[in-house]
This record gives sequence, C-alpha cells and structure tokens, in this order.
Amino acid sequence: MSSARRPPSPQAAPPGYAVVGTAGHIDHGKSALVRALTGVDPDRLEEEKRRGMTIDLGFAHFDLPSGRRVGLVDVPGHERLIRNMLAGATGIDLVLLVIAADEGVMPQTREHLDILRFLRVQRGIVVLNKVDLTNDPEWLTLVMEDIRSLTDGSFLAAAPVLSVSARTGAGLPALVSAIDDALREIGPRPVDASARMPVDRSFTMAGFGTVVTGTLWSGRIRAGDVLEVLPVGQEVRVRQVQSHGQVVEEARAGQRAALNIVGASKAQIVRGHVLAVPHTLQPTALLDARVRLLLGAVPLSHNSRIRVYVGADEVIGRIRLLDRARLEPGDSAVAQVRLERSTVVARGDPFVIRRYSPMATVGGGEIITPHAALRRRGAAAAQAVVAQEKSGLDEQLAAAILSAGRNGTTVEALTLEEGTTRERVASHVSTLAAEGRAIELRSRVFSAAVAQRLEDELRQALAAYHAATPWRRGMPRDELKAGTFTSGDDRLYSHVLDRLAGGGAIRVEGGFARLASFRPTRSQAETEAGRAIEDAFRRGRYAPPARQEVLAGIEDRPAAERMLHALLDEGILVDVGGDIVFHRDVLQEIEAQVRAYIAAHDEITVAALRDQLGSSRKFALTVLEYLDIQHVTRRIGDKRVLARP
Repeated sequence: MSSARRPPSPQAAPPGYAVVGTAGHIDHGKSALVRALTGVDPDRLEEEKRRGMTIDLGFAHFDLPSGRRVGLVDVPGHERLIRNMLAGATGIDLVLLVIAADEGVMPQTREHLDILRFLRVQRGIVVLNKVDLTNDPEWLTLVMEDIRSLTDGSFLAAAPVLSVSARTGAGLPALVSAIDDALREIGPRPVDASARMPVDRSFTMAGFGTVVTGTLWSGRIRAGDVLEVLPVGQEVRVRQVQSHGQVVEEARAGQRAALNIVGASKAQIVRGHVLAVPHTLQPTALLDARVRLLLGAVPLSHNSRIRVYVGADEVIGRIRLLDRARLEPGDSAVAQVRLERSTVVARGDPFVIRRYSPMATVGGGEIITPHAALRRRGAAAAQAVVAQEKSGLDEQLAAAILSAGRNGTTVEALTLEEGTTRERVASHVSTLAAEGRAIELRSRVFSAAVAQRLEDELRQALAAYHAATPWRRGMPRDELKAGTFTSGDDRLYSHVLDRLAGGGAIRVEGGFARLASFRPTRSQAETEAGRAIEDAFRRGRYAPPARQEVLAGIEDRPAAERMLHALLDEGILVDVGGDIVFHRDVLQEIEAQVRAYIAAHDEITVAALRDQLGSSRKFALTVLEYLDIQHVTRRIGDKRVLARP
C-alpha cells in the first residue's frame, strides 16, 4: 500500500500480468537478481539486511518490453525456510531457477525443483548466476552437465539456461527477453470465476489499517467488495486495491494484489488464510487425493503424519493409503488425507508433502475430492476415488453436490471446486437437474439422492410415531423436523415435505403431519375417557374446570391423559393461556358475544365481558388476551376494539 494518506486515483491496468518466482539454493544470488531486474531490494526485514540472507518472501515488479507487468516473488533458499518458500512459490506462472556458477547444483536447488514439480508451474528458465566469479571452462561444463541431469524429465527439461551476472548486469537483457517470450505461451487465469486469493502476508499500515497481499488465483477484486476470510468464516470489506504499488480499479486473476481491508486485524488474518467471495468455498479437513512420491524419497506408510502445503497454507495431517500399507519411492496412489485442522482447497489444486519429522520434501499430488467422506480402506474405496478422478464434469459435479449433503452447495462454490467457468458449471448443473440427479432450490443445489434419503427418513419417522401413538392425530411438525433434520439447509427440508404432501404420501394439517393412510385408533377406555373429558369442558362453559380436576374424575388416568392431549391436538379443546382450557364450541360462543357487544358499544372491557358471561374476572381477562393474540380484538388502554372492523 502506498504510504500517502490520500489514495491516488486508480490507474489503468497494463496489457497483461504474470507472476514470476525465484527458486534455488541459499546465497546463489536470487535477491541480487531481483534487484538487478527491478531496482527494488526484496529483502525488506532488518534481519535480512544485517545477515545478508533472505528469510521471508520479498516482492518487486517490472514491465517487460511487451508491456506485460511482472510481479517478482523472491523466496528464501535456506532449508529451514522451506515453508516460506512454498508460500511464495504457489501461484507463480514462471520460475527462475537460480544456480550459482561458482557452486553449481546444491541440495536446496534439488529440493526447490522437487517442490516445483508438484505446484503446476507452467514454464521456467534456468539462470546460471555469478558467471563473473568463474572463468574455468571445464568447471562450467560440469555445472551444465549437472543442470541437464537435474532437469531431465521435469518441466525444465527443455528450458533455456542463461548465463548472467546480477552484479555486473551481464546477460540481463537476454534474460528479460526470455521471460517475455516464455510468458507469451502461458494461458490466462479464470478471470470470470469467483475471486479466490491465498494470503501470503498481512500487516498493519498507519493511516490505512490492515493490508493483506497475495496472488489472485481466480476472479477479480474491486474496492467495496465483501470477501470471506477462510477457514475462519469472517467477512471483511475491501477499502482499496493496489497492485505493484499503484491503486487500481480491480485486481484480476494472475495478478499480485495488496488489499486494504476493513473488518479484521492483522492478527486475525495470517499467511495460509484464503480470501474468497462469501459462501463460495467451505473449509475441509478430509479430502481424496492422488499422491506421488519422489524417486529419492523414503517410503510413506499408511497413517503417517505429514505436512501438507496447499496454497500458502501448511497443515499437519495423516495420509490414509486406501489399497496398500506403504507407498514406495517413485510410486503413485489415491489416498485420503485427514488434516488436524481445516484448510481451503478445490478440486485439482496441487499440493506438496513433507515428512513431519525430520522435515524433508517427499512428494505431492492433486486434490480429487475436496470434501470427502471417510472411506473404509480396501480396493473398492481406491477404485471409487480413481473413478472420481477420471470422471467427466457431470460426474464430478454430481459427486461434489452429493458430498455437500443436506447443506447443499452453489454454482459459485462448484465453480471454484472444479476449477472451471461458472457458465459451464451452471449448464451442467441444469443438465443434472433435468435428469433428476440434482435439485435447484432458490440458488442452492442439492443432490436428489440426499433428498430421497431424507424423504425415506420422514416416512419412517411418521410410521414409527404412528405405531407408538396410534391415538394421536399425527406427529407434531416441530418434532418431526427435530427428529429427522438436526442440521442442513431448510430449503431442502421444506422441499421434501412439500413433495411428500403434494404427491399424496402424507397429510400436513395444522401443526401435524401424518401418513396419508393413517387414521387414529383408540381403545374403548380411551374413547370413553375422551367423551368424558369433552363433556366436562362443555358443561363447564364460561367457567371451565381445571385439567387435573377433570382427569381425577376418570378411572383410567393414563387413557385420560392421552385423550386430553389428543383433544387439544385436534382443536376440540383450546388452551387459551394461564392453564385454562375451553371447549371449542364454548370459545366460539364467547367470540360471537364479544363481537356483538363491540358492535353495539364500540368497545368492551374485562368487567363488561365478565358480566356478559356471568363468569369471573380471571376467565374474562384470559379470553380477551387470547382473542388479542388471535387478532380478533385489539387492546387500547383497558378496553378492546375489533382488530379488523
């Protein structure tokens, strides 16, 4: 962010953007190369300047002859700082693998290249730096042979190897030209998808507040946008967007961005978090993946504790090998990764694996199912994951929608999960809905299989309730929902209940639901008790008896209690409040008298109704309060008028 108090006007974006990262062993001149290319020292920390060693990520930028603006990410080379290196390497379009001519290939050169193999970097250039420090042709020949051996079989196998000197500037024009040429072959990022930006740095700037930086993986971000901080689920608002030190109207996929945000402090947003459009991504702690081990790695046993690096995040977890006890060096297998805390991933996201201890890069892979269910180990489970890996978009979407369960998902979330365009996902979701495999309910998508399971559960719950309480008119709707739908999106529950009612399978009457074929059945004792209770309240008229008084007069007390419950369910008896119960017919008579009295006198008081009924103040007051709740009357001071004249 600019240090000026008044933000400058947004500037037009250059013709294109790209992010280039450095990689290589410590002290091979990565930071010096960035300074030579951009004029900016990427080592911003005092400790880095004092020790002459890059500790954390550094950032700079420059414009290529083509007009493309390049963001440069400088990463540390020390083996103890691999986590920082991984946070910077993710999301880059092109890598500059820097090798010092006087030292040649070193351990971190190899580990950095091993890491890059799994991060889906599209292009790279090998930069033989510090050529001014050696003029021994034989030595340089050996170094070139080592480079060819190192890159053989990797994405850098055909990459140019350019000799430069960051100190003298020798070879830099050729390097700039090579970068420009390589970036022309790189396709655009998905700008029209929902925004997703892994955070690699957060800090506080005086006069601005919280600032976060990262490479925008997809979509676009403008000032005023509301984003969600994941996996914590906190919403923030973007106050200002900068890219490479300039205020811009928007940041687009493939561009480095600095966002001045409102709604969270620096401590609440840390490296590894993700900024995304609200409700488009859900954190996960269990995923299906394709895992590959490096040839030189140690074997990886089932349930081994590992470090997983995805986006800018590092998460500890365990690998569950589905069809074997151990993964051998150079082998590949599908597996489940169970994380110790949630992170944010999408289908196809690359990741890197390091041993938990001692820390060493052993492999990596790609996400197959971001939100997986725990699988029982065996060949069948492995085959199911392989089938999902090889499936087309329809099957991938169907599986993702099924995995979302009763919460459902959205087209936007599926777009990010599948790594394609929104239009394509929306079209395929519509196809799934037309085929009866998905259900779209007010912008949310559910699996038809999940809806069918819920429907079966509702039928079974009603059948069980009828069997246990055959005397009752049905199951209270709130009890039905509490017993079958403890979590999920209410749109799905309402849809399934309406579908059952519309198809004639169930009846929903008042606050009760029942199977259409069900009719209440009562024993002789229950029938007699019900008749006695109804008669008692009918005879009580305007001064009805207490419940316990009525129940005490019936020989079969349990049957009487059931029938009192049933008569209240059916509306034959009405609880008007204060533990006072009237017979329905009597209450209708009272309402008619209230209406007639108000028609004649414009209003009614508690005393007037008491005298009209020849009852007590307690009953008159309770009835009027009940009629207020029913919107028959409306209270004005100590009087009532008709609520709807």
